[in-house]
Amino acid sequence: PEIAARWRTWHSQHSALELLGPDPTGIERIELPTEFKATAYAAPIIDATPTEDDLHRHPILGAPPEATPPSQLPTRRQYASSPDLRPPVLGWVANGLDAYLAEVNGSVGLRFPGGRLACLDWVRTNQGSYTSLGQRLIEKGHADAAGMNLQVIRALHDENPLLVETLMLDNDRVVYFEEIPEERWPQASTGVRLLAGHSVAVDPEVIPLGSILSIERAGGEVMIAMAIDIGGAIKGYRIDLFLGTGEGSIARAGGVVESVRISVLSPAD
Repeated sequence: PEIAARWRTWHSQHSALELLGPDPTGIERIELPTEFKATAYAAPIIDATPTEDDLHRHPILGAPPEATPPSQLPTRRQYASSPDLRPPVLGWVANGLDAYLAEVNGSVGLRFPGGRLACLDWVRTNQGSYTSLGQRLIEKGHADAAGMNLQVIRALHDENPLLVETLMLDNDRVVYFEEIPEERWPQASTGVRLLAGHSVAVDPEVIPLGSILSIERAGGEVMIAMAIDIGGAIKGYRIDLFLGTGEGSIARAGGVVESVRISVLSPAD
């Protein structure tokens, strides 16, 4: 509350556009000492069915009982081999990579026959170790490290879904979802609604959650964002920018891999 009050006071006296300048009046700027790897994410909206059928075979899992500790929750591989272990399924989707990426992103909209949109956000995980699918594809010789991005993974999955879905099982982390009201979706891990183009996921050991950031791209373009989310793959000197919902945002997010400079901004006392 104290920090928010300081920002409100600053905004009452200055234009928000001043934050884009090199030396904003009344703002303390702390430039972080190294470049960050910037990627992007988005919340998919996927066609789904309420029950499994020959086409829709990949489940989006609801939450297991709260009393079940994470240490007793199965891994991804265990769920695949023993489907009876699954908690309630919130919907079934046709594409296995889409189901997997919904977990990675932490938010997904399921569009059911008849048009109902179920807005889902992650509620907990089994706290299993996170293994990058892209890294596994590189290690197995199916992709090169240079240029690895979501489009590459999608192309490999389109060509050989069994290969990619088998490597998915090496990621022990399982994410469980709950349905939330549409006006609150998509929602960050902090409970704040994500704002496209201005919300980023960070490693809170490097950038404190709630920080206002000035992000400078290689060409000099500057954007202002808030660190309000976390992610299993966002560790160390890395940020993940939220770009929105739906197919277009997913396509844009998949191609974002670049180096940026970051400064933490705060109103001077």
